[in-house]
Amino acid sequence: MRWRIYQYPVDTFLRAKTWVKELQRQASPNIVIALAGNKADMANTRAVEHQVYADDNSLLFLETSAKTSLNVNEVFLAIGKCFIIIIIISFSF
Repeated sequence: MRWRIYQYPVDTFLRAKTWVKELQRQASPNIVIALAGNKADMANTRAVEHQVYADDNSLLFLETSAKTSLNVNEVFLAIGKCFIIIIIISFSF
């Protein structure tokens, strides 16, 4: 059972990295990408590499928990704030 708890997030993280590369390749340079690290309620399975990856790729990163709703709304609020900043900067020129 331990193996599945560890293996699932790693596999999901690898797929997320593939999606991020695809978005960065095809989308606007101003794209806002948020990486949500789910299962924050399971502190013993946390992986620091997710934050490092997000920092290295200029992604928003929040640890979330679908089980407890921790930071779920905050992910969407953070994305919205980025859009507002992009719009303000776009119209200020």
